[in-house]
Amino acid sequence: MATLQFNLHPAQTEIHAHPARFKIVAAGRRFGKTVFSVIRCFEEALATVNDRGILLNDSSEVIYVGIDREQAKRNAWPYFKKFAQEIEAATGLHVRLLEKTSLVELPPELGGTRIRLMGMDDPDAARGMKIRFAVLDEYADMPPRVWPEIIRPALADVRGGALFIGTPKGRNHFYELVEQAIPLDEWGVFNYSMDDNPLIEAEERAALAAEYARGSSDLYDQEIKAQFIASSGQLFNQGDFRIVDAMPSEECDTFLAVDLAGFSSDPDRKNEKRKLDDTAIAIVKVNAQGHWFVVDIQHGQWGVRETALRIVKAAKDHQIQIIGIEKGALMNAVEPYMREYMAKYNRWFEIKPLTHGNQRKYDRVQWALQGRAEKGDISLLKGEWNEKFLDQAVSFPSRYVHDDLVDALAYIDQMVPETLNNFDISGFEAATQFHPVDPRAGY
Repeated sequence: MATLQFNLHPAQTEIHAHPARFKIVAAGRRFGKTVFSVIRCFEEALATVNDRGILLNDSSEVIYVGIDREQAKRNAWPYFKKFAQEIEAATGLHVRLLEKTSLVELPPELGGTRIRLMGMDDPDAARGMKIRFAVLDEYADMPPRVWPEIIRPALADVRGGALFIGTPKGRNHFYELVEQAIPLDEWGVFNYSMDDNPLIEAEERAALAAEYARGSSDLYDQEIKAQFIASSGQLFNQGDFRIVDAMPSEECDTFLAVDLAGFSSDPDRKNEKRKLDDTAIAIVKVNAQGHWFVVDIQHGQWGVRETALRIVKAAKDHQIQIIGIEKGALMNAVEPYMREYMAKYNRWFEIKPLTHGNQRKYDRVQWALQGRAEKGDISLLKGEWNEKFLDQAVSFPSRYVHDDLVDALAYIDQMVPETLNNFDISGFEAATQFHPVDPRAGY
């Protein structure tokens, strides 16, 4: 096997050093995804044994897969030619490059492995191949079935690896793959901004940020920061919620509702924490007109004692008399510790069990929040929790995004008393005042 030296910047080095068999790199434009991928293709093609200890020969191939072959060739072929020339210079051996078929063939002295550029505009072309390593470039734009139906089975013979690269495109199957991969041992997930490439000068990064600032901040977050952005969903748009710098000076009633999650017993068990929802504590002020001002939504994965303490402290700090908690086993678990902390602080609160009312979560959230949000009747006090709440709201309902903050806020609807205080009833009272027909009889 030839020994070659490739120059990687620190973020690329971090990806390279990770032992995962399958790696996902969601990165911003100009991070260096393509160069890194081409380097990995040559490394895997030159290998005689892979990281799983499987002996390799020229019966298996390396593939670089683009949205279509033209895109793959346009993005990567110049780098394949460049590194092929470097291999020739280092070894004195000829690397065969077939322009028409986009094929790189190493000489027999270096193993004779082929690197093939392919497009997923015809996914079935890869069926039946024996693949030792695959790069999937811009996986977000490929058909979702490409990985599970075609590429993954082709890696089985030699337990081959794969590298997914791309820039996020909302909450599609690329995002789904990321969410599924995070807790799995064989997978590594990496998320980098263009700013993580030190070869892009600071002045150029600043200029790009300024240009995007004149347009869509979502586009900048997606294309440069590589964030999985969703600005609208089935029930809510980001613009439905107004963020305010201060609470109103008018008199308001304050309510607290809690959506409990499973309690994390060991903070060092990252996979366990990843699977759990957050416990969410929503504190909301409601004025006489029925406008909701969301003061705070505390959230986190805590043990049962810390959860109880946070609930009691929030009620004490905001001078709340009634704490609403979703009825069930989790409420039963946390309630004794809450009463213990109430005694400690000498502050007693009523604990009101909240119920689903035999409604699906979608219906309950829609009934409690959608109409208010569309009318602009929910304002959020500026805070670090805003971003997470908005992300959950515009993604709701989703299998791949938690909804605990949204659920806690929806429970406030059960806390607000149903009264006629929001209506002008003076005319109604006058119209319904009792006037006896016969004053002497009284009727």
